[in-house]
Amino acid sequence: MNITLRPGKQSDYAFLWWLHGATMRTYVEAIWGWDEAAQRRLFQERFDPARIQILERDGEVIGYISVERNEEYLFLSAIEIAPQVQNRGIGSSLIRDLQDEAARRRIPLRLRVLQGNPARRLYDRLGFVATGATDTHIMMSWQPRTMAASDRGEPR
Repeated sequence: MNITLRPGKQSDYAFLWWLHGATMRTYVEAIWGWDEAAQRRLFQERFDPARIQILERDGEVIGYISVERNEEYLFLSAIEIAPQVQNRGIGSSLIRDLQDEAARRRIPLRLRVLQGNPARRLYDRLGFVATGATDTHIMMSWQPRTMAASDRGEPR
């Protein structure tokens, strides 16, 4: 399977709106309920093609990833993969690449996941640990093994 990343474009909007509903509706519905108009408005407000990378498989758009990078940590702010290509290692591979980047930079990789989202099992398998929770989300972090305890904010 040939997966490539490319910068997001405004023309990706329709597919990404469909993808958001296909991948997140069940989990959003369980927490807040799915109000189509409200969800569409929020999606439009937050849609910024400059902040995403589009996943393509053999030229076909299959998902996207959004990563915030700063000097202290990487933050996986979103990853959505089309249902028909889930469970094929695509998400795992992308996250492992981010873990490699975090390890090279000696910084943590962080994310948050909706309560009840089965992606939590993937994050657990990849070595993330829960660092906090709200009524709606679980915050998680992965630390490179090369980080000293003091780099992680832990006592020596």
